[in-house]
Amino acid sequence: MAKKPVKYYVVDAFTDSAFKGNPAAVCLLKDERDDEWLQNVATEFNLSQTCFLTRATTVTESDDSSQQPPRFHLRWFTPVAEVSPFSYLHIPSRSYVPNDVFYDKLLM
Repeated sequence: MAKKPVKYYVVDAFTDSAFKGNPAAVCLLKDERDDEWLQNVATEFNLSQTCFLTRATTVTESDDSSQQPPRFHLRWFTPVAEVSPFSYLHIPSRSYVPNDVFYDKLLM
């Protein structure tokens, strides 16, 4: 099976300075992946948290779905296990989703 590239960022949470705060990986996925794959990626990053974001497909009653804000499935892993989505883990993922226009185009 050929490897598919994954767009990802390593962000520093809780700081405005590089190389400070808590580093976390944020992976932007086109498709859902199985638990084993997600865990293997998080283990390979070996950071305290790895966040996986996948664009959620939603059915709306409105004909103009372009006016709807994008929605995402979020999952968080440490190098050894999946973790519950505590509020502080939203910080790294929110660093990219609202401001990253390319993600919308990436998943279209």
